[in-house]
Amino acid sequence: MATIHALTVPKLGLTMKEGAVAVWHVPLGGAVKAGEPVADIETSKITASYDAPCSGVLRCQVAAIGEMLPVGALIGVVVEGEASEAEIDAFIAAFTPEEKV
Repeated sequence: MATIHALTVPKLGLTMKEGAVAVWHVPLGGAVKAGEPVADIETSKITASYDAPCSGVLRCQVAAIGEMLPVGALIGVVVEGEASEAEIDAFIAAFTPEEKV
């Protein structure tokens, strides 16, 4: 049974409202290890490393390099185990960002 995880734009500061992927450190199809950098996130003030919250394989890079997205927006998909493209597509289609107050 596969577990599909969302990589989202992290909130890097109290006033941060949006960010963009500056660079992916893990190629599509590459192994992701929890706690290790998966991408750099760029904001209007800083660029910071984004450490993976989970381990698995980076199956989808949803965000284009430089595309500004709100905090909590989906930027990538990591899969533990085996998942079909249809399962990943369904996960992406059903994804809704968490509301953070």
